[in-house]
Amino acid sequence: MDEDIVALKKIQLITAYLEHQQKDITAQNKRNTADKNLLINGRNLTNMGVFRKYMETYVENHSAINEEMTIMVRQLPPSSQGIPIEIYAFSRDKVWKNYEYIMADIFDHLIASVPYFELELFELPSNTTFSKLSKL
Repeated sequence: MDEDIVALKKIQLITAYLEHQQKDITAQNKRNTADKNLLINGRNLTNMGVFRKYMETYVENHSAINEEMTIMVRQLPPSSQGIPIEIYAFSRDKVWKNYEYIMADIFDHLIASVPYFELELFELPSNTTFSKLSKL
C-alpha cells in the first residue's frame, strides 16, 4: 500500500493532498491505537477516494471552469452497473456547444487517468462482446 501512495504522489495535482492525508490518518490511527496489521482497522486512503480528489482538483484547476460557481465531484450510490461519479461545474463560456466540448475534454482526461489509480471503467457488454466470446 505504501508503494501505491508513493506512486500516486508523483501526480502533481494531489501530492500535497496525499502528504497531508497521510499525516492526518497516521496521527488518528495512532490516537485510536488502530491495529494496522489488518488494513480494515482504522482510517486508510483508498484509490477511489484519491481518484475523487484528483478529479475535483483537476476540474477546479481547469482554465475553462468558472471557479466562482459551485464545483463538486461526488460519488453516487453503487449499483449493479458500477459506482457512478458525478461532476458538477460551470464553464466560463456560456455557449452550450462550447460547454459540451469543455466537459468532453475534461472527461477525456479523467477517463484516461483511471488506470493510474488502479481502477477500471465499467461497460455493459454489447452484442459484439458476446459474439467474440462465442468464437473462442
